[in-house]
Amino acid sequence: MRRQYISENEHWVFFGYGTEWEAGRCERCYRHLHATNEPPAEAINCWKLEIFFSNCTDLEAMKQYFLEEGRHDPTLHGKWLKQEMEIPREKLTSLPAAGHSDPEIKRDGVILIYTTSIAERDKRRAKFLPDFEARGLYKKDAISSRRGCVNFDEIIGPWQEWYDMQCDYVPNDPNQTQVDTAVSFER
Repeated sequence: MRRQYISENEHWVFFGYGTEWEAGRCERCYRHLHATNEPPAEAINCWKLEIFFSNCTDLEAMKQYFLEEGRHDPTLHGKWLKQEMEIPREKLTSLPAAGHSDPEIKRDGVILIYTTSIAERDKRRAKFLPDFEARGLYKKDAISSRRGCVNFDEIIGPWQEWYDMQCDYVPNDPNQTQVDTAVSFER
C-alpha cells in the first residue's frame, strides 16, 4: 500500500511517497540525539537539498515540478514551508553558499528534498539543475545541501564536523569507507 502522497502540518506541506524513508525516522533521530548528545547514524546519512523560494522564478511551477517528479519516482520525497519566515543567517550553513537566497532577502521559504546518501544527493542535484534551467524555474546555478537537521547544530555542533564530509555512515563497517549507494531514478 502506498502512503499518502501529500500531507501537511502547521508549518510544512510534505510530498512524495518516500519509499526509502521509514516512518518515525525523524522522531528516532531526535530521541537519540537528546539521549546521547551524538549525531545518530540516520542524521549522518540524511542529506537535504535546499531550494529557497526567492531563488525560484515561479514558485508554484517549482512545487508542481516536484509533485510531478514524485509521481514518477517513488523514492523522491520532501517538504516545503507553508509561508515565508525570517531567515536566521547564522543558521544557514548549507553548502555551497551559492545556493542560498541573496543576503538582502530577509524573509524566505524553502523546499527541502530528502536524500539518504551522498550519491543520491549528488545525483538528484545533477538532475534538478538542468531540469530547472530548461524550464526557467531557478535563478541560481547551485543547490545547497546539508546533513541532518539545522536544530542539531545547536546541540552537538556544526554538521560539517559530525562525520567525514565525503563519506556515508556504513553500519558494521570497521573501515567506514565511502559506499556507492546511488539510487537509480531514471525514467
